[in-house]
Formats: sequence, structure tokens, C-alpha cells
Amino acid sequence: MVFAAGCIGAHGHKNTPTVSLRPVACPAGENLTLVNNAHNVTLKDPSYRLAVNLMKDELEEAKALYRVAASKKENENVLRSLSNISRLFLGDSTVINETTIRIGNATYDYVVLSVYDYKDPHCEGDVKFSPDIVKVNDVTVRLIPSNWTRGTATYSGIPYSTYAVEIGNETCTAGFTELSTLTAPYLTAGDYLLFINGGKDQLCRMQILYTVHFGFFKRGTEEGKEASLLLVKRE
Repeated sequence: MVFAAGCIGAHGHKNTPTVSLRPVACPAGENLTLVNNAHNVTLKDPSYRLAVNLMKDELEEAKALYRVAASKKENENVLRSLSNISRLFLGDSTVINETTIRIGNATYDYVVLSVYDYKDPHCEGDVKFSPDIVKVNDVTVRLIPSNWTRGTATYSGIPYSTYAVEIGNETCTAGFTELSTLTAPYLTAGDYLLFINGGKDQLCRMQILYTVHFGFFKRGTEEGKEASLLLVKRE
């Protein structure tokens, strides 16, 4: 494994905390190929487990950036605009294992749908985990191919990904817009821009589904990381 470490220093107000970001493992050799070529994965597949580990590391970095951003006055309006699930995800979440995450006072099953690591100087290439089908326990998520003739774009023209979610005998849909300054407000944290887009999707077999898509990008570079998850709240 090759490790890339980052650090966010104090910027602006003298009371802004300094946070050392957790080192993030960067896949190398066969592992990198395995992640990028994964199309149909299950919980037992090495590629999915590697993607879960990468997501966990990225989440720890995003949470560290969120703590910095929350201390900066210029982020107040954006912080107020975030959904409750977004604030809790970055401010009060703990990954319990490969299938369960605690967010605030609630427990969710989760499915990692995509993980990206762009232009990391310590990696041989971009890490891209974005399979067409992911099956975790009783939840199966299938990517629906884009059909531009049926308007699979937001009003601003930014594309989004749509997934069919099967829970037992019921199927519903969940969608994610691209993370960008055109579709999501961003928080500033030192040299980084932090994005998160999350909220309640719909009921599926009497289960509440949430989609969460988060990422952070270094100013003035093409370096960045992002991940998307489907959350199923179990009553």
C-alpha cells in the first residue's frame, strides 16, 4: 500500500482549528485494477471491501474538513442550507462495519455505490469504483443507463445517476446529481472545497431511503475525492 497524508492548516481567524487529516490508503497494482474493473459486486467481493475501506477513510477526511468549515463564519449560510442528514453525516457519524453506519441517534444499513480518488500524486492512476450492480445483504442496487431523450438531466443541464433499488420484492429509485459548484453549495476549509448532497428519497417496502454524495477538492489542482452511498433506515 502507498499512503497519502494531508494536513489542513489554520486560515483566516486565529481560532480556526488545525486538523491533521487521517492518512488514506491508495490501492496499488492488482487492487487498483480490481476496483476500476468491478461491474457487478457483492459484499464478499474484494473490490467491494476495498471500496468500503476507501470510503471510510474519505469520510474521516471529510469529517475533519467539516469541523474546520463549521468554525468559519463565511460558511454559516451554506451550513444552514444543508439537510439534516448531511449535517449529521459529516458531524456525527460512525461506520460500525461493512454494512452498518450510525448517524446521529439512528442506525442505517448502507451500500457504497461509488468511490473516486482523482489525481492523487501518490497513486499510479485515478481510483474509480462505480459498478453497475451492487448487492449487500437484502438490498440490490442497479445503475440505470442514462437516456438523454427522456430528460435524465437536472434543469441546469447537469447529469445525474439513477439507480433501481430492490429491497425484497419491492423496487424503487434513487438519484444522485453531480457534485459541482453548479448543483451543490460548498464549504471552504483551508485549501479545500467540501461538498455534500443528501436527503430523504422515498419509502421502499416501508423502509426510508436516503442518498448521500460527498466529496472534497483541493483548490488550484485536479486532486479530489468523492463517494456516494445509499442509506436504508431500519426501524
